[in-house]
Amino acid sequence: MFKKIIMMSIVSSGVLLAQSSAGININEDDLEIEGILDSRNLAALQTSSTIFQADVNFINIDSADQEGTLLGAGIGATNQLEGVEGVELTFGAKFIWVSTKENRIDDSYTYLPLMAKVRYVFPPLMFNIPPVSIESKLLYAPGALAFGDGDKYSEFRASADIEMIENVKIYGGYRNVVAGFKGNTDYTFNNGWFAGLKFTY
Repeated sequence: MFKKIIMMSIVSSGVLLAQSSAGININEDDLEIEGILDSRNLAALQTSSTIFQADVNFINIDSADQEGTLLGAGIGATNQLEGVEGVELTFGAKFIWVSTKENRIDDSYTYLPLMAKVRYVFPPLMFNIPPVSIESKLLYAPGALAFGDGDKYSEFRASADIEMIENVKIYGGYRNVVAGFKGNTDYTFNNGWFAGLKFTY
């Protein structure tokens, strides 16, 4: 029930603000639901060229040798890279809660990693193809930003998307999530390729 509430909240959050998005991606063992809430159309928050984004995601892993859940919620400030057309930089922080099941024992850990993201949007109709963008994201929390039995956290993502029809994108990429804890500081929570759909508003 708890997982269903989280998933519905993330999906519905994508419709709240213009320029926001909600996406779902999968591979053989993983399901992720993610959402971006963008301040671009909120006049009260747009007092400068900097855009504020709330970033939420939920990952569920259910394979023969691993079970786990990740819930993340963060905020970042986004702006264009000076002098480079089409490049956006985002810097912020994100709260991460990870639950794993090892030897039928449930354990959970929390982290507060710093976040950096680079996104490049190709010029419209370049090479006569629909709008395309590529993105890379890095999160890192040393031991000082891990709580309880958590040790350190790192996450790397690289993805690309293409808008096949208006407000609907196909996207795919690669992610690697390491959620270390006492006794296993390099525990790989998730590692692999993914693909899915993203809806923008």
